[in-house]
Amino acid sequence: MNAAIIDQRLETLVPHNSALSTAVRYSLLAPGKRLRPLLVLTTVEMLGGDPSHALDPACAIEMIHNYSLIHDDLPCMDDDDLRRGLPTLHKVAGDAMALLAGDFLLTYAFEILTKAPHLTPEQRLALIEALAYRAGGQGMIGGQAIDITVTGQAIDEPTLVQMHLGKTGALLTACLEIAAIITSAPTTILRQLQKLGADLGLAYQFLDDLLNATSTTALLGKQAGSDANHSKPTAITLFGVEGTKHRLLQLKQSIEEQLREFAHTGFHHLIQKLLKFNETP
Repeated sequence: MNAAIIDQRLETLVPHNSALSTAVRYSLLAPGKRLRPLLVLTTVEMLGGDPSHALDPACAIEMIHNYSLIHDDLPCMDDDDLRRGLPTLHKVAGDAMALLAGDFLLTYAFEILTKAPHLTPEQRLALIEALAYRAGGQGMIGGQAIDITVTGQAIDEPTLVQMHLGKTGALLTACLEIAAIITSAPTTILRQLQKLGADLGLAYQFLDDLLNATSTTALLGKQAGSDANHSKPTAITLFGVEGTKHRLLQLKQSIEEQLREFAHTGFHHLIQKLLKFNETP
């Protein structure tokens, strides 16, 4: 499966019949790499499952991701003007509609999981539990709360790691957990995937911090330098550019070691794509 199939399913899942749905579709269907849903599908295939059985759960992950971006961009959060090279949703539809569009995507994602075809009721419940945990206060939202709390402050490495594991690592880990649930993978495999997800999330966010500090708005498709402009503590503020590169290299080496048995597979290639310096996360 490729990103076009995900786009087609997202197009089908979200109606086009109201101002709310127009706002939702503006953000959800904007050009993107669909790395998170692709990670779900590729991991299912790697585990011997049928990727088509994971399409709707993969789309649910993409909806959660997009809701977080819409809310992150709001004036009360990061106050960003650009996302994926386009004006952010609140710049187009207003703050209130952007807030509601994010709320819709968060809520609808779980509705989709309750109806996911090809899965047992037990699997659907497990998917809901896993995604709710990773997207909630112990995961993505918790990481974002730390981000807000420490803005303008100096932080230590454990706090930075906790923030990044929540903000970014939690949802990437959820992608791998969802694949394990759909394929009924054994607990040993699930634990390996959770470790990989945590390392991948930390590396991915370190890369994002690095690009924000060193790349350009045109290349990123969002405002370069926004972390510094908003006094956000990042890997760059704690370790510097070269220190961040060094830690990112260590994480990439650890991830490659974990992927050794999957060399030259679609799963391995997708993980490599996630960690390329010359691509926008």
